[in-house]
Amino acid sequence: MTRRAVVVLTALIAGGGSEGLGTGQSQAVRPSDGQSFSSATTAILVDVVVRDRKGSPVTDMNAAEFSLYEDGTPQKIDTFARVTRGGGIGVDVKWKRPASTVHILPAGSLPPPLPGQDEVNPSTTALVFDHLSEEALGLAQRATLQYVPMSGESEVRVGVFDTDFGMRTMQSYTTDRAAIRRAVSQLMPAGSSAADQKADRRDEIMKRRRELQGEQLTMAAATAGGGAMAANGSRMGLAETELRLLEMERAMIDGFDTLDRDHKGFDTTLALMRVIRSLAEAPGRKSIVLFSEGLPVSPVMSARFDDLIDGANRSNVTVYAVDAKGLRTITSSTETRKQLEEFTDDRMMQNISGGSGAGDQPMTRGLERVEDMVKLDSRTGLARLSGDTGGFLVEESNNLAKAFQRIDEDNRFHYLLTYSPTNSVFDGKFRTIDVKTGRSGTQVFARKGYRAVRAHTPIDSGGFEVPAIALLDRTPLPNAFPVRAQGFSFPDPSRPGLTPVVVRLSTDVLQYSIDADRGTYSAQVAVVVRVRDAQSREVQKLSQQYTLSGEIKDLDAAKRGTILFYREPELPQGVYTLETVALDVVSGKGSARVSTITVDPAAPTALGMSSLVIVDRLEAVESAPTPSSDRTAPFYVKNTLVYPNVGDPVAKSATSDLPFFFTVYRGSKAGLTATAELMKNGQVLASVPVDLADGGSSPLQEIGKMPLGALAPGTYELRIRVAAPGEEVVRSAFFTLEN
Repeated sequence: MTRRAVVVLTALIAGGGSEGLGTGQSQAVRPSDGQSFSSATTAILVDVVVRDRKGSPVTDMNAAEFSLYEDGTPQKIDTFARVTRGGGIGVDVKWKRPASTVHILPAGSLPPPLPGQDEVNPSTTALVFDHLSEEALGLAQRATLQYVPMSGESEVRVGVFDTDFGMRTMQSYTTDRAAIRRAVSQLMPAGSSAADQKADRRDEIMKRRRELQGEQLTMAAATAGGGAMAANGSRMGLAETELRLLEMERAMIDGFDTLDRDHKGFDTTLALMRVIRSLAEAPGRKSIVLFSEGLPVSPVMSARFDDLIDGANRSNVTVYAVDAKGLRTITSSTETRKQLEEFTDDRMMQNISGGSGAGDQPMTRGLERVEDMVKLDSRTGLARLSGDTGGFLVEESNNLAKAFQRIDEDNRFHYLLTYSPTNSVFDGKFRTIDVKTGRSGTQVFARKGYRAVRAHTPIDSGGFEVPAIALLDRTPLPNAFPVRAQGFSFPDPSRPGLTPVVVRLSTDVLQYSIDADRGTYSAQVAVVVRVRDAQSREVQKLSQQYTLSGEIKDLDAAKRGTILFYREPELPQGVYTLETVALDVVSGKGSARVSTITVDPAAPTALGMSSLVIVDRLEAVESAPTPSSDRTAPFYVKNTLVYPNVGDPVAKSATSDLPFFFTVYRGSKAGLTATAELMKNGQVLASVPVDLADGGSSPLQEIGKMPLGALAPGTYELRIRVAAPGEEVVRSAFFTLEN
């Protein structure tokens, strides 16, 4: 039987907005909120904090003392603002001056705000508690509650969020300190007993493993002369069998740990992206205080982590990370030392036994595990996230009062610089930002850079979005390999504006990386769909990254696969443009397609009809999703899954009929008639009635066939007319016929 790669089908609903994490009224940020070429001008805003050798804020600097570089090239500072605020999250900050903003403008710079404009906006801070165990959460709660006063109003808007079970808004942004304290007090620890049990079991395995290895060495020495071979032979065999079973169990635990880390990393980055999205349009200084026991940056999560940092920088959000695991007695450093000890034991046993041990796996496997633990140290991801966004990491400390005070100081006093980059090419690449001062003994905290993209896009969590979107801004659009994309309208009254989007490409068009030493292959592709309304405004962005990997012997099978991207956005009535791009990450090449879709209104009492779908194939499924009052599955017809044709030619040699599918929305079938017309160049070639299926109540789903007969190759139009007394709807679909 020919081996085929599995079709990759992603069926998630992608939605815009902040998902309930609102920041209140949106205001403009002065002197400019240009970020990553996202505004009408190309001004880049940089939020800067300066501290002296003792860690105290430096509050008296002027524009002439700053210099700014992008990718090492000096940039002209257009505007300079020195901001002082009078309130904070907590207490005991060194100054209590009224809030004020002092603009110091270099020659030829942008003008200051007009009289009457609000120059100072309150800061906004999100307190995010990320999958904390009972011990770590207790310490984090006590530290936060000790710093936030019992009552009163704060000039800083504070929100409280919990990443357990996705994302929970414990308290939306408020200045009510009592409400903040209540939200922090109500947090519950993440379930960690299973993880602790696995860790304990792994320790037991390693302890027993060392005991058995010691017994093996003793028995091997005793049988060196050959006299005790018979007596010890069976015991050595049993010990070897137990060792292999223990090694299998350890490998299984390690595998689950890897999956758990990736899953947790995905959840955390997704939650942080949502918080960043909620802060994106907030005025004033924006910051996140993240309490976490680790943010792993595995190879799988690397691109998503880069996107997280880029999203924070585009929104001018500073992240302060608190390594909650550093507050505990057992840290990630302890785990790393354990891995190093295991590696040393394995190496010693292989040297003694002449190469066997640890399941006869190569020593590079153990070394990779140690290297993996170093990279996944909880501090690694947290330090990079905070450092690259202009914040700092708090680690190995139970005293968070100084950290909170420093965060308050950053919110209360900082500098705002803007500049217009000399490099105006929108290539999607990362541009470094380096802010320096001429005053000795000072340390500068600012974001490390940004992505050069033409248009502001909603922050998302998908990887490789920025370089993919950069391809959409090229002229002409790239076309490196075939890709098909199409949107469909299903005006279902239960899901108004339901607009499924399908993108299809074959895996044989991708470039594969070959690792000859490991005998593996890998490829990556990113699919991004940008949805624009009739005014060319971006309303949604849908994306997914796919990774293909396996053993080299299965490479040919992998190249015979298909990637099918599927999303179900819900859009208001109107005409939309779908801009689709597929990026081959390995080669850096891609292809883009542009199409339009009309979203009809959903009227429960009027006659409605979906798009007419040319069917690629039908697949019987054991159990289809059960429709409910608030959710339907548009391409399921009872126990049949409909795969739409998104522009592929129809081969006469493969089928004698053209299958099609549509859905009618009406209270009942009574009085409904349907007709199928086959057309070419506006002329009707054939017209046949369609016997609508007796589906009872709305919606009525119809799968039909149009005989192709002796039609010559070419482009044709299939048109379906559905009529009721006093009503008629018409839908069309074009297809290309080949021999």
